[in-house]
Amino acid sequence: MLTVEQYITKMKKKDKLDEFDFKNHAENMSTVLKYVMDYFNDYLNPEEYDYENIKTEQSALKIAQEIEEAFPRSKDFIIEYYKKTRSRIDRLLKSWMYERKYMDLFYSAEDYEHIIYRFCNSGKMKGIEIQQYRNQLIILAEEIKVKETERPSISGFKYLDNSLIDWVRETYRSYGVNLFEFAQNYTSIFFNEYIERIYNKESEHFYYINRYNHRYNDNPFNMGALYKENEHRPFINGRKGELEMLIMYVWVFEDANDEDYWPEYVNLCIFTKRVSIVKHINVLVPVKTMGMIYPIDIKSNMMFLETTTGALKTPPNKAYILRLSYEKENDLLWKDSVRLDVILKNLTDTFSQCGVPDTLELLSPLRSQTYGEEEFFRQYSILEKSMKKYKTMKIALVNGPQKQNGKSKYLMQSAEDVVNINNVVKEMKYKLKFAIDLSRLIKRKNYNGDFQEDFNRLSEIRTAIVGIHLSKLPSRTGFSHKHYKDGNTYLYKYDIPENSDFLGSFSAMLNDNLSRYFVPEGMALETELEELVDDLLRGGFSFSGQEGE
Repeated sequence: MLTVEQYITKMKKKDKLDEFDFKNHAENMSTVLKYVMDYFNDYLNPEEYDYENIKTEQSALKIAQEIEEAFPRSKDFIIEYYKKTRSRIDRLLKSWMYERKYMDLFYSAEDYEHIIYRFCNSGKMKGIEIQQYRNQLIILAEEIKVKETERPSISGFKYLDNSLIDWVRETYRSYGVNLFEFAQNYTSIFFNEYIERIYNKESEHFYYINRYNHRYNDNPFNMGALYKENEHRPFINGRKGELEMLIMYVWVFEDANDEDYWPEYVNLCIFTKRVSIVKHINVLVPVKTMGMIYPIDIKSNMMFLETTTGALKTPPNKAYILRLSYEKENDLLWKDSVRLDVILKNLTDTFSQCGVPDTLELLSPLRSQTYGEEEFFRQYSILEKSMKKYKTMKIALVNGPQKQNGKSKYLMQSAEDVVNINNVVKEMKYKLKFAIDLSRLIKRKNYNGDFQEDFNRLSEIRTAIVGIHLSKLPSRTGFSHKHYKDGNTYLYKYDIPENSDFLGSFSAMLNDNLSRYFVPEGMALETELEELVDDLLRGGFSFSGQEGE
């Protein structure tokens, strides 16, 4: 049924009436008035159309406009069904579909045929004879799924491995399935069952009580059943661990607020071979120094040596890191070209006899009123040019300890210094990298926690960092059943390891798949090194050469 406006438009087209033809102004006005009278006297026949029919027709017109773009293949069916039953079959079917467990994973004709078979035989549709519309319903189910599936956005998944993100994107391109969306909807089941939210009116504070043990769980989130019921899907087959990783990511970052567990969990999945396309994060290459021995499951094939002259008394019997240092404050090699030439000749002889080191470390020179970045790079350019033939060797500047005011300061002794020097390196296109001695860089900040800004700065140049020196952590990993974030309190039924702020910031600073060598400093006992290694593993670091790889 047409509205009066639509009826007039229809008749105008039929009679080819031009209301802007002012010569026939009076005649046109008479004709339009006749259209109106015909509409109410003849077209709207009270005997043929009751009030309810008119309302239905008007509603059908609105529905048609609403669904035209979303359901182009099902529009006519939805309208026809509405006129017959006064029911929105698209809304009814959508509501029923998304009560099903794995709806977000549907993609094939078999999926939609199966879901419509169940829909037609469900208690909700009993006695309606919906079976006659089976083919139309299958098409509508497909269109509903397309409409409700958004393109995957990685904005909330910045800590995921690139290979996982590529898998998610390819799945969407090939099958129209958003695995991020599935993971978020799937964890909501566990959130509703295991996490209780309590609001304290007096403190205006929310408490979230988590009774689910997601750590060290052999079958988290019932992954065994989830995988078994969906392994027939090509994008799931062989990806049980990867799917678990997506679900765990949503759980620890969005639901349980246990972000500290993520780096450790990733490396645990790789170590136990639960995933095949994900790489280790925060990889450290263990370097031996001062005769210290790593725990038995950490294999070190590299040693740390130091020279002030460029020569070595005892040749290394394995791969090595060589630091070019100087005694006390005698940094003459960075201020005297003749002295530098002698050292460069010695280094050439050493490399000829002992092999080329993995990395040549350069201890930062001292800063003075007459010596700064410009003077350093003038000398450094000579060294880099001389070392150019050793193509596999990296050259890294290592920071000196932070000195008190009034004493000679190192050219590079703070995070700000590192960032500034890196800017010069990029501008001048030098090959220089950085080794960060964390114990020296933030020595005076260890015990008051004033180091997060330093780590944030260093994270901006993480790709330029090739090595880490570290002594004992300022505080060890502990156990807790509380966590505070954004003014809320998260309580856990199970005590969980809680990283120190230092370790958490250190892990977040790197947070990539690059390998960096690791030199332990200031260890008097092997047990101290064992404790440090244990804390680093709990903090989400992994060691190349670790047993099980």
